[in-house]
Amino acid sequence: MVSGNSRNQSIHAIRARNPVVDEIGGALGLAIPVSGPEAQVVINDEERRIDTCMEELEAGRAVAVKRAYVEGLSSQELADQFGVPLNMMRTWLRTQPAETE
Repeated sequence: MVSGNSRNQSIHAIRARNPVVDEIGGALGLAIPVSGPEAQVVINDEERRIDTCMEELEAGRAVAVKRAYVEGLSSQELADQFGVPLNMMRTWLRTQPAETE
């Protein structure tokens, strides 16, 4: 999994730019300036790790996570869109892929 601090910084950068993209990896590539080959390797590794986590989620949850962290939708907006209670949506957004099995 992505470390908490780097994950939060990435999410902050993504939300600040508010991109709408198909893949979170693409958003990370746009949101984080790359300065040199080492930085590119680190970013590529983070993108692969995030993509792997997203693939482990159920399709609906993956869409909700993308909309929350890439598009910046609130838990309430997502709960309304998916027709689920707010606390359920919050759980979807916090649950780790390993916990969904």
